[in-house]
Amino acid sequence: MSIEVLIILLYLALMLAIGFWVQRRGAVETSKGYLVANRNIGPVLIGGTLFATFWGGGTLLGGAGAAYDGHLLATIADPWASGITLLLMAAFFVTILRKMKIASLGEMYYLRYGTKGSLVASVLSLPTLIFWTSVQILAIGKILNVLIGLPAVESAVFAGLIVIIYTYLGGMLAVIITDNIQMVLILLGLAVLIPTGISYAGGLDAIAANTPPDFWSVLPDDASPSGIGWTFTGIMAWFAAWCGMGLGSLASLDISQRVFCARDDKAARQGLLFGTGLYWVAGLGPIVLGLVGIVMVNTGLIDGTVLAQDPELIVPYLAKTLLSPWMMALFVGSLVAAIMSTASSAIFAAAAVISTNFIHGAVSDHVHHEKKVLRITRALVVAIGLLCIGISFTATGVYDLMIFGFTLLFACLFWTVVCGLFWKRANAPGAIASMLSGFFTTLAGIAVLSLQEGAFTLVPPDNEWTVFFTFVPTAVAGAAMFVVSVLTQTSHPPVPLKDTDGQVLKWPELAEQPVIVRREPDGSPVVSVPVAAAQPAPEEE
Repeated sequence: MSIEVLIILLYLALMLAIGFWVQRRGAVETSKGYLVANRNIGPVLIGGTLFATFWGGGTLLGGAGAAYDGHLLATIADPWASGITLLLMAAFFVTILRKMKIASLGEMYYLRYGTKGSLVASVLSLPTLIFWTSVQILAIGKILNVLIGLPAVESAVFAGLIVIIYTYLGGMLAVIITDNIQMVLILLGLAVLIPTGISYAGGLDAIAANTPPDFWSVLPDDASPSGIGWTFTGIMAWFAAWCGMGLGSLASLDISQRVFCARDDKAARQGLLFGTGLYWVAGLGPIVLGLVGIVMVNTGLIDGTVLAQDPELIVPYLAKTLLSPWMMALFVGSLVAAIMSTASSAIFAAAAVISTNFIHGAVSDHVHHEKKVLRITRALVVAIGLLCIGISFTATGVYDLMIFGFTLLFACLFWTVVCGLFWKRANAPGAIASMLSGFFTTLAGIAVLSLQEGAFTLVPPDNEWTVFFTFVPTAVAGAAMFVVSVLTQTSHPPVPLKDTDGQVLKWPELAEQPVIVRREPDGSPVVSVPVAAAQPAPEEE
C-alpha cells in the first residue's frame, strides 16, 4: 500500500470517528443540536467552516484551470465574487435572519410566502446544491486517478459514502468540526505545492519574465484569452462574473446555515469576515498554480498538449511531477479534505431545507416533533448523497458547472430572498411568479442553446450565453416579482415578517389588513378583519 493511500484511509477513518464521537456525546439528540449545532459556535469555527465549505474541487482544480486558460479575469466568479457574498451577508442579512429563529432559509420562505411559496423556493434551491456536490465528487475521482492511479469511479463512490456516513451521524456539528480540520489541511497542502512549483519553474524571476502581460488584469482586457474585453459583450460578461456568484450565493442554503449556528450576531458577523479573508488569501493559490503551469509550458518544462484537453488537471499534474511521496501524501490528503468538506455541507443544507419544510419550526422552543425531524433529515442526507454520487458521473467540467449552478440560483431566488426580507409589499403570488419565470426562462435558454449546439448543453459555451443566463432570467424574475405582487395586494395581502414563535419582526401594520377567506358565487369577497393586530417583538435588552 502506498503512503498516499494510507494517508487517505487514515483521514477517512478520522472523519468517521468524529461522526461517531459527536453522536455518542449526545450533541445531536435534539433537532436544534442536529440542524444548527445548538446555536453555540464561535467566530473562528464559523469562519473556518465557511472557508472549507466554499473551498472545494471547483475552486482548486477549476480555479487553476480557469487561470491557465483565461488568466485572472476568468477567476472573478470564484474566489473573488464568492467572497463578496460573505461580506454582503455580514453587512445586511445576519441580524434579521437570526432574529427569525429558523433552521434553514426554507423557513424564511414559509414565514413570508406560505406553504406553496416555501415549497417552490426549496425545490429550486436543490439543483445548485446537487450540482455543487456532484462537482466535488467528480473532482475526487479526477484527483485520485491522476495522482495515485486509483480508479476514478470507485474512488469517488467510496469517498462520497464516507461523507454521507459522518454527516448522517453527527449532523451540523460534525460538519463544522471536520470542516475546520479540513481547513488546516487545505492551507498546509497549498503551502507545500506553491513554493515547490515556483522553485521548479525557475523561481520568481522566471515567473515574472514569462507572465503574460494581461495575466493579472482584473478589468476587461482586449488581450485576455477569457474574451472579456472592452466590448459590450465583454463588459456585460465581466458584470455577469461578479453577479452570478456574488449575488446568486446570497440564496445559498449552506451559507445561511452557518449563520444560524453562531452563538450570537457578533460571532456570525466576525465569522463571515474571517471566512472572507481566508478565502481570498487562499484563493490566490490556484491562480498562482495556473500561472506556474503557463510558465512551465512556455519554458518547455512540460508539454502543453498534456493540459490542452483538460486544463483542470494542472494541479494534480504539478503535484505528481514535483512532490516527494510524503509531500504528495500530504497534498492528496488536503485535496480530498477540501472536496469532502464542501460535499458534506451541501448535502446537509439540502436535507435541512426539505425537512424543515415538512416540519416548520424544527428548532423553535415549542417544537413537538424532535424525533421526526431527526429521522427525516437523516434519511434525506442518505438519499441526496446517493443522488449526487450518481449525477457526478454525468458531469464533464468542474468550474463551469459550479458557476452555472449559482447562476441558476441568482435567476430563481435572488429577488425572493431580498424582497422577502426587505420589501414590504412582497407576497406569495409575486414570489412564486418570480421564481418560476426565472426558472423557465433559464430552461428556454438551455433548449435554444442545445438546439444550436446539436446536443444537450448545460454550460454556456461563450460570453454571449453567459450574459444571457446571468441577466435575462434574473431581469424577468425581478419584473415578475414587482408586477404580480402589486397586482395581487388585495387578493393576497403581504404578511409581516415573523419569527418561528409568531412574534412580528417587521411591518406590524400588515397584520391589521383584512384577508379574503373565500368568495361568494357571484364573485364578491368575504373578508376576515383581525380583532387585534399582532404586536411587534419586544426589543432585546
